[in-house]
Amino acid sequence: MFRFIVTTLLTLFLQNAQIRERVDLVVVPATVEDSQGKLVTGLTEDNFEILEDGVRQRISNFSIDPQPLSAAIVIDDGMNGNQLRRLYPQFSPSVFTTLGSEFTSYDEMTAFRYDRVVYKLSDFTNDPAAIEKSFEILKTFGETRPDETADMLGEHGPHALRSILNALNFGNPNERPTRGALHDAVYEAANALQTQPADHRKIILIISDGRVAGPNEHSFDKTVDMLVQNQIQVYGVSTRYATFGSFGELTPYARATGGDVFPGTSSKSMEAAFGRITEQARNQYVLGYVSNNRAERGPVFRNIQVKTRPRGYTVLHRKGYLQNPAE
Repeated sequence: MFRFIVTTLLTLFLQNAQIRERVDLVVVPATVEDSQGKLVTGLTEDNFEILEDGVRQRISNFSIDPQPLSAAIVIDDGMNGNQLRRLYPQFSPSVFTTLGSEFTSYDEMTAFRYDRVVYKLSDFTNDPAAIEKSFEILKTFGETRPDETADMLGEHGPHALRSILNALNFGNPNERPTRGALHDAVYEAANALQTQPADHRKIILIISDGRVAGPNEHSFDKTVDMLVQNQIQVYGVSTRYATFGSFGELTPYARATGGDVFPGTSSKSMEAAFGRITEQARNQYVLGYVSNNRAERGPVFRNIQVKTRPRGYTVLHRKGYLQNPAE
């Protein structure tokens, strides 16, 4: 009887240890680019090094297998008229047609729009036409909304002048003054992605000018916590020019989650951005490790740094995660 009890306890201990190891696995999708911004493929596990709070970690899992995508597409419908009209060019199909062509039948998409509040437009679907149809209302907005003066400088206007006008928020005085529930929109999109299959790569693709104006129920920090814990990456397409290297609130979201931001200052550049985003999200190195750090009291945010050998590459990855105390 004693031997049976010992054997049973040992079995339960080993099972619990195995479960614990799976729970503690930290997964880090990483995109590697060269100095020209082109994707770097063909690297192996030996080319990577992971540091957590400066402490080197042993890579226990490594994968380069493409995965289906679960994407939440979010549009800022509070943008000015000429920004919204880029979604529906006069002499070509809407950019949503191009976006839909980047997805396969194995991928799933959902749609949101926001101004001062967030509207869910579609449940998850693998039909790009359904997503495109859900955004039809934006065409009406674009036809009636006034333009913004700073944006009318054009794609080849003086960079310094564009940056100054953006920083001063100079624009058409008739533009709607109170909008910008960007944090709430990202939060709602992340909440929807939580229900998607674990074997899908989860991304938020947001088209916005990156501005936040007016109240948001969810803060940036709270939203980033949800994104990081659920391994959701944010990719932005900015309809405004960068201000001193930053695309407004889109940039910190992308940096925190391992995503990226691309310019969408014309219909053509938007279409190019969609291709780069899906290429990046689909072709990532997925690194996993079991942390050799332990949280003693309360949750601890752990900073992650991924390096490559040889040096000289840029690695996009989530910047950390919240580690809970060991039970």
